[in-house]
Amino acid sequence: MPLSPLPAPVVARLARAVRGIAEAEVAEELDRSDLLGVPGLEETAHVLQSRLLGMPRHFAAGMVALTLAFEAAGPFSELSLDRRRRRLARLRSLPLGPLKNFTTFYDKMAPFIFWSVLEESGELDQVLAGVSR
Repeated sequence: MPLSPLPAPVVARLARAVRGIAEAEVAEELDRSDLLGVPGLEETAHVLQSRLLGMPRHFAAGMVALTLAFEAAGPFSELSLDRRRRRLARLRSLPLGPLKNFTTFYDKMAPFIFWSVLEESGELDQVLAGVSR
């Protein structure tokens, strides 16, 4: 059963956090220090947040709490793209635990959603051409 509807201010904070994480994950995937001209970022963040909130309640509650705590610790979404990438890389290097699981979720889901969004929108070739340069 999905998570109950969250209050609007919580959803807004979650959206900022998920967008910041999604951008960092896409930048990591593309090995870029900026995302100027990269399509599909807004849709990637939107779909990622929908997937997060659509998880079974016992998973979603923990992931939402970790995501909001992660955002509050920075605030993450206000950091530069390079600093967001470095912060995620530090968490990625941790041994097993909740923070490792947190990054694993975003490491896998954000790039998958990004490439899927690009394929659906017909912009996949445009981004792939930029990646191969």
